[in-house]
Amino acid sequence: MSFQVHSKDLLGRVGTLRTKSGVFTTPHMFPVLDPYHQTLDAKFFEEAGIGALMTNAYLLKRGERNPEPADVHKTLGFGRSVATDSGAYQILEYGEVGVRPDEIVRYQEKINSDIGVILDVPTGFRSDPARARWTVDETVRRADQAMEAITREDILWMGPVQGGVHIEEVKRSAREMSKRDFPIYALGSPTELLESQRYDVLVEMIIAAKRTLPKGKPFHLFGAGHPVLFPFLVALGCDLFDSAAYALYARAGRYLTSEGTQLLDDIVEFACPCPACVGISPSEVLKAAPKEREARLVQHNLWACFSELRRIREAIRRGRLWELLESRSRVHPALLDCFDRIRRHSALLEASTPAVKPHGIFHLSASSDDRPEAQRFRARIWRSFEERRKAVLLLPGRWRRPFHEDPRYQTVAKSFDDHPDISIWFYSQSWGPVPIELDETFPIAQTEGRDLGDPSLYQSKAEDVARLIRTLLPRNVIFVSDGEYGRRVATELMKTLGKRKITLLDGKKLKPQTIILSIGRKMARNS
Repeated sequence: MSFQVHSKDLLGRVGTLRTKSGVFTTPHMFPVLDPYHQTLDAKFFEEAGIGALMTNAYLLKRGERNPEPADVHKTLGFGRSVATDSGAYQILEYGEVGVRPDEIVRYQEKINSDIGVILDVPTGFRSDPARARWTVDETVRRADQAMEAITREDILWMGPVQGGVHIEEVKRSAREMSKRDFPIYALGSPTELLESQRYDVLVEMIIAAKRTLPKGKPFHLFGAGHPVLFPFLVALGCDLFDSAAYALYARAGRYLTSEGTQLLDDIVEFACPCPACVGISPSEVLKAAPKEREARLVQHNLWACFSELRRIREAIRRGRLWELLESRSRVHPALLDCFDRIRRHSALLEASTPAVKPHGIFHLSASSDDRPEAQRFRARIWRSFEERRKAVLLLPGRWRRPFHEDPRYQTVAKSFDDHPDISIWFYSQSWGPVPIELDETFPIAQTEGRDLGDPSLYQSKAEDVARLIRTLLPRNVIFVSDGEYGRRVATELMKTLGKRKITLLDGKKLKPQTIILSIGRKMARNS
C-alpha cells in the first residue's frame, strides 16, 4: 500500500493510491453504494474504469443476517478497491449509532475492506464552540481506541479531522490527528456547507487542516460529489472524495454537469457525449420506465463526475489548474466567492506550484495577479536588485515576448543593453515591472495576455512600477510612453520621483532612431 505523487499544480496533485486490491489514480471520487439498493450492477463501475467504491460498514453490519460476515467485494460484486465508512454520517443525522469504535474497526477487518474509517463524531454545521471542542476531543479518543483495536496492516485507515466551522478547532483537531500515523487523513462535516453553498467557510476549513497534516499522505473530503466544485477542492489539496449524490440526484431527475445541475424536464438536447446520452433525447428518457430513467441518469452523473476529474488531472499535468479555476468560477456567484477566497491563500499555493511548467500561462483578468507564478515573480524582483545605476530606461512590455524583441522597441533595447550606466526595465500589464535580465525566463516569456482596458488594473500596475523604480534610487528615469497604461505609469512616476527626474518620450509618435538619439543626448548631459 502506497501513495505516489506524479504531478503537482497549486495544492492539487495527480497520484496513484495502491491498496491490497489494486491501484487507482487520484484525485478520485468514491461513488458511495447503498449495499441494499444498487441501481447499477457493480460490473458497470469496473467497465467504466472506476478503480474504487465506497459503502457503509455500519449499514452492512446492521443488515447482516449471517453469523460470519461476507467479504465486502463479494457483497458488492466489485473486485477492485472498496472503502467503507463507519456510521459517522448516521451519528450526524440521528445523534448516535449502536456500535462501539473498536467494534466497527473489527467488523471492517472481517469484511476485508481496503480502506477503512474509524467511528468519529462529526461536528456538523450548527454546533456551538463547546460542542465543537467536545467532538474534536471525542474523535481523538476514538482514534486512540481504534488504533488499539486495529490488527490488519493491509487496510488503509482514515483519520478524520473535525471542528466544523470553528477554524481553531479544525487546526487543533489536525494537530492531534497528525500525531497518530494514519495512512489517509480526512476532513469531516462539510455536507451542510456544500448544500448551503458556504464555500468560503469550507475553503478556510480545508486550508486549516492542510497546513497541519502530513503533506505526504492522501487527503479525503467527506461528502463532496458535485463536479462543479471538484477543481476548487483539488486546487486546495483534496485527493479523495466520496458521495452518493450521483444516485440521489438521478432519483430526483437531476442531471449533473461541470457547470451546475439541470432538471431533466428542462433539457431539450443532451450536449453530453457519454454513452447514456448519445442516441437518445431527453424527452425519450422522460418517457422511459422509472427504473430505466434512473439508471440512465445515474450513468450520466457518474460520467460527468469522472470526466471532470480527468479534465482536472490533465490541467494539473499541463500546469493549467489556475486557468481552469478562473473559467469555472464564472459559472456561479458562489463559485466566484470560492475562488476569491482561494486567492487569499496564494502564498500557500505558491509553495507547491512547480517553478517551471511544460506550457505557458494565461493572464486573463485581475485575478491572474494572484496566481502563484505572479507571487513568485514579484518576490524575485524585489529580492534581486542589481547595483543602483545612474539611469533607468523604462520601455513598454507589449504583446511580443520576450519584450526586447518587440519590433517597435527592439533597436532601442539593443542599443542600450550593454550600457554600463543604464538599467533597462519593461512595464507590462501582465507582470508590472520586468528587468531585461528576466525577460526571457519562465513565466514572463511564456505568458499569453491582453490589454484588458481596465483603468483600475492600469492604476495598480502603474503603482507597482513606480514603487519598484523608486527603490532603485535612479539618478533619472527615461520613460517611453505607449498607450493609456503608459500614461498612468508616467503619472505615478512623476508623483513618486518628481518631474525633474523623469524624461518622457512618446513611443507611438517617435521613431526608434529618434528615441535612441534622445536617450543618448540625455545620458551625455548627465555624464
